[in-house]
Amino acid sequence: MRKRERLHRAVWFVAQPFAVLMLKKYGYKTTKAPKMDEPYLVVANHTTESDMLMVASAFRRHMYFVCGEHLFRTKHAKAMQTFIDPIPAPRGGAMQGTVLEMLRRLRNGNNVMIFPEGSRSFNGETLEVSESIGMLIKRAKCALITYRTRGGYFIAPRWAYHFRKGHAEGAVVGVYTSEQLAGMSAEEITALINTDLHENAYETQAAQPYTYRAEGLAEGLENYLLLCPKCGSYDSMKTEGDRFSCTCCGLGGVYDEHGYLVGEELPFRQVNDWGRWMAERFDEDMATRSAEELLFTETETRLYEINKDHSTTDLDTGEVKIFKDKFTMGEREFAFEDITAMSLLYYGKSVLFTHQKRYYGITGEHFHAWKIERLYGIYNKEKQKQAERISKS
Repeated sequence: MRKRERLHRAVWFVAQPFAVLMLKKYGYKTTKAPKMDEPYLVVANHTTESDMLMVASAFRRHMYFVCGEHLFRTKHAKAMQTFIDPIPAPRGGAMQGTVLEMLRRLRNGNNVMIFPEGSRSFNGETLEVSESIGMLIKRAKCALITYRTRGGYFIAPRWAYHFRKGHAEGAVVGVYTSEQLAGMSAEEITALINTDLHENAYETQAAQPYTYRAEGLAEGLENYLLLCPKCGSYDSMKTEGDRFSCTCCGLGGVYDEHGYLVGEELPFRQVNDWGRWMAERFDEDMATRSAEELLFTETETRLYEINKDHSTTDLDTGEVKIFKDKFTMGEREFAFEDITAMSLLYYGKSVLFTHQKRYYGITGEHFHAWKIERLYGIYNKEKQKQAERISKS
């Protein structure tokens, strides 16, 4: 065993019990993973920034984590690389290197853990994972363990600025040997993972309600609820404390300690329902717009390029102008047809993307990047439909 690997295992052996104790302080409970005689890949749903600790508390055996490449730009990056050596996954960037490194470590007899959703859900429902995870498992010829957390969404909603105290729990859902997986297709393995990891936070909360307390419970809702259901205004939501309201028509209410929206005129009780309506209404609205029409302008933003050594180079500041099939910043134009990957970070205030093989980020204190990501998704769906129509003709 290599010297560095021995260090990583020793750090895990010492730190894992502390993770268990720290989470118990917050009431986190979990089932324990069984021992296995072969390397395995652990896949888990992604609900909080503390998910790595939650999953680690269930596994006594050492694992390597796959984590967002952006964490390699934090002040703890050097220590993180020295003592736990995580595998970087560039959000909105090329994943080939991540996949190859995962395969290398699994084939060397190590265990690896990944959140295959890639990012956290804004509304509390697990995002569907792509077939690429099933293909990776087929290539690795390893075992698979699925792990699901519950309650994490209400502890740390992706849009929220404040961590809440409340109930969360985790459990090993499925344990599958390499022999079992060998008889399954990549599509079947992916379907199994989607079933095992699926969680609808509001359905779980309705079945067994818990209280989640913090100051500023509603603060950050404006990062996700971008469309008012009463007047149809975009980017008009403001929050303070546990209250939210539309600055155009006054529609508002309270985000309560159970995660529900309370207000006399509110058409929605759940962030989940508001979010679903918003996505459908947004898609319908955008379908009526022309490619030449300026849809949105985001002010006080910063454009930067992400380098291979994880450092960044600032390129521009100012306005982002968003169109149906592209966005611009100053003299730079980013057409969706030239973007190969995109992902959001930090409450939806940042977007990372790969444009013509270069890796960029845009961020801003009041930047609502959800709109760009949604338009990019609409563009790709339409492109796929056009390709299917051509193939059938």
